[in-house]
Amino acid sequence: MLSKLNRALFGAPQYEATQLGLEEPYIQQAESAPGTLLRIRPFKENQGVVDGAGLLQSVHDVTTNFRGKNTSDHHSFEVWYDEGKIKFYMHAATEAAADKFRRRVGNNYANSEVFPVENGHAFPVIEPGEYVAGAWMEMEKMPYYPIRHHHSEGFKADPYGEITSEMLSLDDSTVVTQVVFRPAKQSWTDGDRFKHNSVDELAHALRQGTSVGWLNPQTRPPSAKDKQAAKTIEQQRGEQAFHVNIRVLAASAEQDEAEARARGVAGMFRKYYNAITEQGLNDNPVWHRREGKRAKQLRRFVHRMSDREWIDRRMIMTVDELAGVAHIPNSEIETPKIDWRYTQRGDRIPADGVRYESDESPTDGQTLGVPDETAATVADPVREQEGYDGL
Repeated sequence: MLSKLNRALFGAPQYEATQLGLEEPYIQQAESAPGTLLRIRPFKENQGVVDGAGLLQSVHDVTTNFRGKNTSDHHSFEVWYDEGKIKFYMHAATEAAADKFRRRVGNNYANSEVFPVENGHAFPVIEPGEYVAGAWMEMEKMPYYPIRHHHSEGFKADPYGEITSEMLSLDDSTVVTQVVFRPAKQSWTDGDRFKHNSVDELAHALRQGTSVGWLNPQTRPPSAKDKQAAKTIEQQRGEQAFHVNIRVLAASAEQDEAEARARGVAGMFRKYYNAITEQGLNDNPVWHRREGKRAKQLRRFVHRMSDREWIDRRMIMTVDELAGVAHIPNSEIETPKIDWRYTQRGDRIPADGVRYESDESPTDGQTLGVPDETAATVADPVREQEGYDGL
């Protein structure tokens, strides 16, 4: 109700890129960042989404406390357009998780290179004069309705082809997509026993038809689509799943460019719309009608992304669904400037063996492994719900 009132009074949120008011560059050094950031240089010959599902299934480790509450760590999969290249990363909450990710990525994506970012930056640098725009995603319906994935409606082409193409920007601009995921308990489809909202009850209701009319309500018989949706929803029972956050960030010296990239990339996530269940992903720009408060919200948003912070958005995706939005692509996508690995393991002298080391070499006379005294963090300790509040 509050969101609808805000929209009525102040209009829908917009992609309005804004300078953050930084006096110094926002830099997060790898050695001071929480968790462990892993850089992935994928070998082109892999199975893309299918291998992504295998990877996620292998790291689905749920931990609970003595009360049965989910206490699992959250991790992230990220794609950066930074320094003129598209790069892939995984962020692990702990060193143990990072070690597992390295082994699992190596097992599922043969010949790909995975290594910790020990020197340099754990998040792209944002300069004081740059304009920043961002958005977060949410599901149109409750998570029992699945989005499109490779086993439900399928993809004509890897959706990452369009997402990465939309990320391409000016060489000095930055675009980041971040998918934070946390394993869900096996009981995620059970619902609340008092609300009768389990997967089985929802599927049963769809098969009973729909109540239409207000003064003289009648029950419309279930359509073929209702029955098909009920069957699809029932298949969610027993599936391994993850709680999910999805964020998009764009920064550029050009205001129009930052807005276009944030809007374009976030819009590409609408490609996951499932026509059977009518489930999709909606984008929510980080916005405020007042410029000062908009800058404050965007600073929080940047801080939240660089900290890989978790927010419960009631988004739950099965392994197959999450694999569609968080996977390492293959040669099927034709986007230029992707940081591929071009050699197989066992080559005596890899032709590209030193490419990633360039991130650790001195730049403009400064060694990236040494903290810059001019570096600044986003000075905003209060972390409220990201996004639009309309005030």
